[in-house]
Amino acid sequence: AIPAAAQHSQPNTMTNKFHYYAATGRGHAIRLALSAANIPFEDEYPEGGFPPTAEAKDLWRSIGKNTTTNIPMLQMADGRVFTQSSAVLRAVARIGGLMPTDEGELYMTDKLLADAEDLRGEGYKSFVAWGATEEAVEAFINKVLPLHFGNLERQLKESTGDYFIGDSLTIADIACYDAITNFGSNRVIGSLDGFETLKAWVDKVESNEGIKNYMASESFAGLWKFGPDTLGK
Repeated sequence: AIPAAAQHSQPNTMTNKFHYYAATGRGHAIRLALSAANIPFEDEYPEGGFPPTAEAKDLWRSIGKNTTTNIPMLQMADGRVFTQSSAVLRAVARIGGLMPTDEGELYMTDKLLADAEDLRGEGYKSFVAWGATEEAVEAFINKVLPLHFGNLERQLKESTGDYFIGDSLTIADIACYDAITNFGSNRVIGSLDGFETLKAWVDKVESNEGIKNYMASESFAGLWKFGPDTLGK
C-alpha cells in the first residue's frame, strides 16, 4: 500500500511544494527533473495516503483550481502553480534548462515524451492490484515491454550523442528513464538484458549529480516503488 503522510527531510529553506502521493507513479519523472535541475522542493503528501480524502481533494482544488484533477501539482515559492503531469514536467524542464530550443530537437522531445507515456500506460494496464489478468501480465512481460524497449533503444542509437537528444541530459531522457525503469525494468527483473545501449544509458542518467543525490535520499527511500509484486510475481 502507498504510505500515508510524510514529509521530505529537506532544509526548511525549501518552499517549492510538490503535491502527490508517497509513491513513484506519475510523480517520479517530475521529482527526477526537479532534482536534475537543482530546483529545491518539499513533498506534500495527502493525509491518509491513497485513496485521497474529500478534504485532500478540496485542498488540491483550492490550489490548482481544476475541478477535475490537480495532482501531480507543483506549487512554486513565487506563487505559480502547475498542474497535469505532462504540463508540470515541461514547465520544470523550461525553468531548469532541461528543454532543448532547436525546433527539430523540440519535436523529438515531444515525440519521446509521447513514447514514454505509451509505455507508462501499458505498464499501468499490467498491475494485478488494478485488475490485470495473468494473460495481460504475461503479454506485458514477453511482448509489450520488449517491443517498447526496442523502439526506444532504436532512437537512442540514432542520437548524435550519449543521450536521446545529443550530448546533454534533457527532459526526454528523464521521461524515458522513468518509463523504462519505474514501469519496466524495476518490475520485470532482467528485462533490460539484450538492450545493452539502453542499459548503459540508464547508468548514465543515474550518474547525474542531482538525480544520484535524490535517489540516495531518505525522501526517495520512503516512497512506494513499483516492483515485481505489481505483476503478481
